[in-house]
Amino acid sequence: MKKCSCHTLLMLSGFILLISLASCHRIDEGKYFEEGVSSLLATYRKATVSDVTYKLEFTIPEGKEKPISGRAVIEFGLTSKREPLLLDFRVSVEYLESVSVNGHTVEPVMTNGHIMIDGRYLAGRFNRVDIAFRAGDMSLNRNDDFLYTLFVPDRASTAFPCFDQPDLKASYSLTLDLPADYRAMSNSPVAVSDTANDRIVIRFAETKPLSTYLFAFAAGKFELIEKEIDGVRMEMLHRETRPEYIENNAEEIFRLHYQSIKWLEEYTQISYPFDKFGFVLIPSFQYSGMEHPGSILYRASSLLLEATPTLNEQLSRASLIAHETSHIWFGDLVTMKWFDDVWLKEVFAGYMSDKIVSPDFPGINHDLRFLLSRYPAAYAVDRTRGSNPIIQNLDNMKDAGSLYGAIIYNKAPIVMQQLEKLAGDENLRKAIQIYLRDYSWGNARWDDLITIIEKVTREPLEEWSRMWVREAGMPVITPIIGKEDGYRVSFREDDPEETLRHWPQTLEAMIITASDTITSEVTPASRNSFIKSEEEPLCIIPDISGRAYGTFLLDSITVAHLTIHISEFKDPLLRGILWINFYENLVNDNVAPAEFYKTAFSALETEADLQIRNYLTGRFSSVYWDYLSDEERLAAAPGAEAMIRKKLTDEAAASDKRTWYGLYRSVAVTDKGLEYLNDIWKSSELPGGVKLSEDELCTLALTLGLKGHPDAQEIIASQRERITGADRLKRYDFLIPSVSPDPTVRDAFFNSLRDPAGREHEPWVLEALGYLHHPMVARRAEHYIQPSLEMLEEIKSTGDIFFPGGWISSTLAGHRSAEALETVERFLDERPDYPADLRMKILQAADHLTRQ
Repeated sequence: MKKCSCHTLLMLSGFILLISLASCHRIDEGKYFEEGVSSLLATYRKATVSDVTYKLEFTIPEGKEKPISGRAVIEFGLTSKREPLLLDFRVSVEYLESVSVNGHTVEPVMTNGHIMIDGRYLAGRFNRVDIAFRAGDMSLNRNDDFLYTLFVPDRASTAFPCFDQPDLKASYSLTLDLPADYRAMSNSPVAVSDTANDRIVIRFAETKPLSTYLFAFAAGKFELIEKEIDGVRMEMLHRETRPEYIENNAEEIFRLHYQSIKWLEEYTQISYPFDKFGFVLIPSFQYSGMEHPGSILYRASSLLLEATPTLNEQLSRASLIAHETSHIWFGDLVTMKWFDDVWLKEVFAGYMSDKIVSPDFPGINHDLRFLLSRYPAAYAVDRTRGSNPIIQNLDNMKDAGSLYGAIIYNKAPIVMQQLEKLAGDENLRKAIQIYLRDYSWGNARWDDLITIIEKVTREPLEEWSRMWVREAGMPVITPIIGKEDGYRVSFREDDPEETLRHWPQTLEAMIITASDTITSEVTPASRNSFIKSEEEPLCIIPDISGRAYGTFLLDSITVAHLTIHISEFKDPLLRGILWINFYENLVNDNVAPAEFYKTAFSALETEADLQIRNYLTGRFSSVYWDYLSDEERLAAAPGAEAMIRKKLTDEAAASDKRTWYGLYRSVAVTDKGLEYLNDIWKSSELPGGVKLSEDELCTLALTLGLKGHPDAQEIIASQRERITGADRLKRYDFLIPSVSPDPTVRDAFFNSLRDPAGREHEPWVLEALGYLHHPMVARRAEHYIQPSLEMLEEIKSTGDIFFPGGWISSTLAGHRSAEALETVERFLDERPDYPADLRMKILQAADHLTRQ
């Protein structure tokens, strides 16, 4: 008998489970009926429910206080009536007005967020359930004059009854009854629009098959812009009140979308698969973007850039648009079967976006960009005790939001880069095309893709996949210097978990001696793999390729060499590698903070590469606030302010001035420095006449409040009078208490966050927490740590996917005290049964506290 691979066994076990669920054996009722959608319930429904369609109607009143009424007509096929049918609707029974099943009115029965329908009302084939209801508000994001849905990963069932799991795709026919001055956008084109009695009824065409988390609509007082480029029709809704922001950005936004669509069509050999292309710019959207087909949602500030945007801002916008557009093929057309594979859609969106954006920025070193944008963020999580594998276990959809994070968004693209090298560019493209063709309008798993790649390349990838995709953490790699016929350098690989794991990869090592530079490929943990030199090494660089992944500990001689010579390496990619490793050695207590600060200070004065300079400004600020003692910081501040101010004054390009200004605003603490910031605020411009935007001036006013400028309250009040947009004014008013010098005001503000309504605008909350817990004032905020930890479970249940991690990271990031660490450790010690996903989030956020 041929030995089964892991992939075959997984497919076989899933097939056996489907058979058993459809047989006479009773299932675990506790799991079947539990809150959320358990994997058991999802598997049973996938085996017995098919051909789902939704006809949805919502009547939306003016304002956000009145309830939204709805009607859902759900049609589906059914192959088994052995278990009660469960429709997911996470509201109380009072929200149900009527339920009809195949023409029979039934008394609603709710259990754990499910409408339970007895089998005696159901037919063996076609079924029709008609439900009148009040929509739940949790994921409708209602504002005074607009709303938008955000249902990822399992929030559709908070608004309307449905089968809320990704592998029961359905078509949707949506009707919205709105105030007459509202506009609306959904996944499909408008079919009919009628206006009468100050109301407008918009009926949208039936969609292509979608998972529930991808169904979406936005409605409210929006402006509409339409654009057609070479036959590609696009539409954009926005609420921007400053005409110049639309004039400066709209054409580029449409061009970037068009470019992404055409590139993806060529790469995948699949034409744009949905019936329309549109997007909505939301002022306080929770994420940078969300990939609903036909109705992508973006945070407005991510696309509407200042008149003189920095390179990073331009790259970020182009990458974001390419990322969300890539999801149309990777996530929307082909969707993961279960959310444990959510990384699959994200890694392909990131992988494709990097390729799409590169030609638009020919002057950029894109290998360096990949390195600086992916590795530091991945390392920040993977080095912690809360690290998680790329593929994580998921027993219930209610926990799916916890799967998102830096590992999915940053380590996964690094792993995909490895896969591209193993498979080859053309082989991987061919495999991707087969994958998309075979699973279009359906669902797939990582193992399905790996099987295709193995068939195309005829290369075994099972062990590689197991270590890099299914294992958490990363190796610690240390040079071992031996003297034998000169010097031999090998590399020891250690497993932080001490379980003797081995990560398959090859290093391209470099040794620098007094008279020579030697490079060679080396395999970590192999005694017979080494790099040799005749002279004593002055500097040992474990990898110069930019592809190796791990904690690369440097020997003391190399550290000493880099503190003097790091800026002399001519290759920008190599300098980027060295800076990342140098910082990781700081984190691992292998480089002194003062030494790193001094080296970074010197490098900032001379670094010509814009990407490395941008990276260094972030690390410089981090070390300044997070690693220097208060005394060291106060001693360093005058010199730092003087150097940065000179750069700000001397720089010619407006975008570069804004970069230096951002760093100055971060580090300024002296009276002279704060007064200089006050002068900038008064004039509303940087040296050289570079105007600051309204948003930048608001941030500056709040920063002066945080840092205790003597005129801060007058500055904050005056800035409020300058604000022209209602949405921006609401944000500013929300943030003001977080920088108040009055502890009663700050306490009242924090207590307002205990109510989910106080956390309605999550980006505002995270920004406020950044002020509240800033390192400069962290001591006065320590008493917020314990209640913030206590609120985390409730925040997970009510907040969107990134919010729990953002909440605890923003809470802990500014703290460095032993008391803060003690609070976190005591909280976890007293709760041995605390949810594992949230425990990991806390350990990730608290990692810096454990290293003090």
